[in-house]
Amino acid sequence: MLATFTLLIIFGILPALSGYIANVCGSLEKRTWYHQKAQDVKGWTASEYSLAAFITSTTLLYAVGFFTLIGMKPGLMTGVGLLLLSCLSALAYLCCYWKIPAIVAKYGGLLKVLLGAVAIGVATLSKIYSDAGIAELTSLSPQDLPGAQLLLTFLLTPTIWFLGLSLTLGYLSLPVLAILFLRSLYRDFRKIKDGKKNESNLRDVAALVAVFFSVIILLSITEKIASKRFYEPRLKQAIVFASFHLPTSYCGLIDTKGVQIAPMSDGRAAIAIPDGKLDYTFDIIDCKPQKKDSDQVNAILEKPNSKKMQ
Repeated sequence: MLATFTLLIIFGILPALSGYIANVCGSLEKRTWYHQKAQDVKGWTASEYSLAAFITSTTLLYAVGFFTLIGMKPGLMTGVGLLLLSCLSALAYLCCYWKIPAIVAKYGGLLKVLLGAVAIGVATLSKIYSDAGIAELTSLSPQDLPGAQLLLTFLLTPTIWFLGLSLTLGYLSLPVLAILFLRSLYRDFRKIKDGKKNESNLRDVAALVAVFFSVIILLSITEKIASKRFYEPRLKQAIVFASFHLPTSYCGLIDTKGVQIAPMSDGRAAIAIPDGKLDYTFDIIDCKPQKKDSDQVNAILEKPNSKKMQ
């Protein structure tokens, strides 16, 4: 199937496209028409640009889906990138459609107060969930791993913002979809009644589709992020990166590749052992770093003096 599709592009689509381009270049009328359309595009409003971006990104997303069906599987980052592009372009169009910048400018003071309160709540939740995550995933006290506390709080803050926004839009989408649908029907009725059948309702339909697409994509990503299979190994890797820096020889154990130590108080240490299934398992061990005797310390101190004598 892939070979057939490639041959179709090379011997079918590309020759037809090159022939059409040559035809346009050789026709003054067609060149004038395309030039006029280009001038019209330059005069588009932000709403029209965002609508064009949404239609283009959605078309690309469906094209990639079609390629997947015929056996041409794109890379993971390509699919995620197109999903995010479609979602962002849909949200951008909805902002222009509902004139969100004008609303923000009008009620900016009140929105800043609400946003500040929400930011404080998100920061508090980030700290709570970071401590809970460390305790759940490592069975260790969060206070014994201050670096992990800091890093997980930093990572969870934008994550909570994203999850909160996704869930809020998800709950609001049902009444919004109903309002947009009824609004579109009412405008169609008014056009028929006023004799304006030729007026397009593309923007209303596009807003309806944009709400549906953005909510579906956001909720799909939210479900993926909230799954234990996704977040558990990544949080464990973040904990090890933030707090486990020493080799096993620090505690007098045999050096083992990949195994890391985090020293704790009272002659103890936490050990992180790589696990193929869960990435890391954690445990507490007795750890008494080997102390140098007086002869070894004297030997170290004598080295700088011997160099000066030379």
